[in-house]
Formats: sequence, C-alpha cells, structure tokens
Amino acid sequence: MRSPTCDDRLTLLSARPASTGLLGLLALGVAALLLALPVHAERLNAVVATVDGEPVTLYEVRQFAKTSLRLRQSSALSEAEVLRALITDKIVEREVQQKGIIVRDEDVDAYIRSVKERNRIDDRQLEEALRAQGMDLATYRKQVREDLARQQLLAREIRGKVTVTPEDIERYFEEHKEEYTGPARVRIAHIFFQLPPDATGDRVAAARARAEEVLRQIRDGLDFAVAAQRYSEDKTGKEGGDLGWFKPGELLDELEEAQQRLEVGEISEPVRTRLGIHIVRVLAREQEGKIDRSALEEEVRQKLYNQALEERFERWLNEDLYKLHHVEIFE
Repeated sequence: MRSPTCDDRLTLLSARPASTGLLGLLALGVAALLLALPVHAERLNAVVATVDGEPVTLYEVRQFAKTSLRLRQSSALSEAEVLRALITDKIVEREVQQKGIIVRDEDVDAYIRSVKERNRIDDRQLEEALRAQGMDLATYRKQVREDLARQQLLAREIRGKVTVTPEDIERYFEEHKEEYTGPARVRIAHIFFQLPPDATGDRVAAARARAEEVLRQIRDGLDFAVAAQRYSEDKTGKEGGDLGWFKPGELLDELEEAQQRLEVGEISEPVRTRLGIHIVRVLAREQEGKIDRSALEEEVRQKLYNQALEERFERWLNEDLYKLHHVEIFE
C-alpha cells in the first residue's frame, strides 16, 4: 500500500473547493477502511492513543472513518492511517483554538454557495445529497466551518511562509537546460480563402483577386488581425489568424517556403496551396536551442512553489506540529 502524499494529507486537513465536485465532496467512500467482523465492546473501548493526555479509543477511530468528509476524499486507508489522521485532526483543532481562528457564518454561507454554483444545484438538491450520505445541513455546515478554519491555519503556518524568488526560477532553468531547449520554431498567422482541390481556373482567380484586395487594404493601414477576423474563411480568423508555433517540416511546403522569406512582422504575397489561398504573416521566431522562457516562468514558479509547499508541510506536520503536543500511540 502506498504512503499518503502531501496532497492526500492536505485533503485530510482542509477542504478542497477548487477541484472537488459535489460527488467527490459528498459521496466518495473509503473502501476497505474498517474490519468487517464484529468487535467486542471491550475492544472498541480500548485506548489506542492519547493526545495531550486525552484518550483516543478504537470506537472514535471507526466513527471518524465513517463520518469524516475529509477521509471520504481518500481511499483504501488502513486503520493505522485513519488513527494518524484523527490524531492530526485533534492537534489541528487545538491549534485552531489556541490561535483564536474564527470562521464567520458569512464564510460558511459563501463556501456552500460556491458548492451549489459549481455543481448547478439548489438548496433542495444539496440537502438531498447530504441525506444520501446520512448527514443533515447543520452537520455539513459544522464540517465546512472546521475545514475553513483548517485552511486559515494552513495559510498562516505554511502557505504564507513559502516563497519562490526570481533567483530560484533562474537556478531551475540553469539546472534543467536540457528540458528547455528545442528546434527552431516559427509562429505564423494567415488570412485564408478556401478552395476545393478541383477548383476551376475562374474560381481560383476570383479567390486570388479577393486576397489581393485584402492585402491592399492591409498595406493601406488595416490591421492584419482585424483583416483576418473580417475576411478569413476558417476558424482561426476569430483569433486574428494566429496558427501558433511550427517546427521545420510541419507546415505545407508552400507556406514553409513563404515564411522562410519573411522577417518577423512581414506579410507575404497570396500563396496558393491545395487548401486554398493564404496571406501569411510571421509573428515570431525562435532559434534552435532557445525557447521563450517568459512563457514558461509561471509554470516553473508554480512547480517550485508546490515543491517548497510540500517540504514545508512535511516539516510542519511531522516535526513542528507534533513537537507542540504530546502524542502516544499504543500497539
């Protein structure tokens, strides 16, 4: 069985409104979580751990497994993992209380409203979904309040202390040069006049005449992107004719030859291909071995942030948090 990841355990500690749907939030079960055989009352009352001197019984562990929405977002947890989650839950609750974190009714209302909007349901449908999980609205609101408090604690103790500097991003690019190099590329846009492969000479001439007229308007000052939106006969017209990036050999031969003769910003004469007639403009070029890093910096920043967040979370959960409380787990 795999060990829970940081994301798994973050889920046990806090709500995940941005990525969890209604079914994921309310209906995911924990498979193979509890032993199926009956257990004697003496065994259920057995103390399996203590948190700051407060006993934790096997019965509490099993009830926690049945009722915790946070656990329902994970699957196939062992009883030892559920115990660990319950202990963490108790410690986090103490931290919330000690730090005076308060969640307002308006915050709970806003969260529940976002759940309804995201899943396009009304109050009645939400309550039906809750009932199907053996929960009423009051219990759900209590769970949401606890989760929002945990989010505030996490933001204060972890997220607010994790930063990624420009130097971190530069160092990452330097250490991963091979991942951010590639062949030469060109980014082009076109204005397209469609023709069937068997178009007659007259039809080709008419399409070329339209292209020449549009080209004249561009040379007289009409913006290329506006001309594409107005005249291009394919769906890229809505995007100003932008076709995106191409490596050598990916374009039709005629377009490949046309773009090679152009500098960035220049516009071609009408070009005939098997698809029709094109007016081509080169938007950008990248030389071999160089990639526009500015477009990738946010992706790298987020990657580094997530790595730092995971490391900080591990320290907070396994070192900082448990050092503040006395925990004993009994075999």
